[in-house]
Amino acid sequence: MKRSLSIMCSLIVCLSSVVFLSWQSAAFSSEMASGLLVDTNFIKDNAGKPGWVILDVRFPDEYGPGHIPGAVLLPGWISKLFIDDTKRAATVIPRLEREMGGMGIGIDSHVIVYGRASHTSWNAVMFWVLESMGCNSSLSKCKVHFYDGGIDRWQAEGGALEQAETKVKATTFKAVPGAGRGAIVDEVMDVVKDGKKAAIVDVRKAAEYEGLDVQALRGGHIPKAVNIDYAGNFDPETFRMRPPEELKKLYKDIPSNSRVITYCGTGARAAYTYLVLRYLGYNNVAIYHDGWRVYGSNLNYPVEDETWFDFQRVNRAVKAVQELQEKSQ
Repeated sequence: MKRSLSIMCSLIVCLSSVVFLSWQSAAFSSEMASGLLVDTNFIKDNAGKPGWVILDVRFPDEYGPGHIPGAVLLPGWISKLFIDDTKRAATVIPRLEREMGGMGIGIDSHVIVYGRASHTSWNAVMFWVLESMGCNSSLSKCKVHFYDGGIDRWQAEGGALEQAETKVKATTFKAVPGAGRGAIVDEVMDVVKDGKKAAIVDVRKAAEYEGLDVQALRGGHIPKAVNIDYAGNFDPETFRMRPPEELKKLYKDIPSNSRVITYCGTGARAAYTYLVLRYLGYNNVAIYHDGWRVYGSNLNYPVEDETWFDFQRVNRAVKAVQELQEKSQ
């Protein structure tokens, strides 16, 4: 069963809402960041080594016909778990810990995340989730890497595929609080009042940022947010990340030594920009995981370029479709 983007992104909306809200205690190094993106040779050199896990985040019907040898499939429930608000409870983290352990991911594992190249945002979500749980920080020995280009690159560069489901020995994984990879609205409001505290990057399309494409009760953007469309991070044909020199130009106005908060509609696109910034050596990066879906629908939050969702127009369109359906019967 395919996972819709909105359901996928719901993982973001509450994972770091449950824990990991404090960011001051975590320490990250640019040296570590330089190894976040890996290539085909890196996988071939490390696949099968003790403590190394290759995580396939594609759909089950994509994994079955062929995957990187030794790769384990991300369980579908993870992407659907948070569709119901009533499930947002403290039990989420223990369940995720058990599932990570069941996939062979331990407290000192090296995890390589890959997917289908065109699924840029969803692939990056799982990278962010693992960093939110302490990986790649001074708080944990767990490391997570991202295979840029995914299964498409693997095949293009001569990598063999395996069809048999990978069986792994379960181990113990423990999330570590304090990684600071999630931002809540209180921190966002502090930035709106005093922009020097952090930089906010709105990764949505320009039309969304300007209030022309309304994806919540209101259109517009968070005050002081800078608009850098996440689609500018990768080649539109190969979906591979653009060269570092191009990316550095794209983010030249975002101070590398400041706190940076990314956001989009629900969190997935923000996850890819998060990955890019981490790759470029930005250490103090987080995602405002509620995103515009929540922010734009709360009338207590300030908005720039404010527009309103046109319910009458939508209702007319729905009525027109219904009339066409009735006539065709």
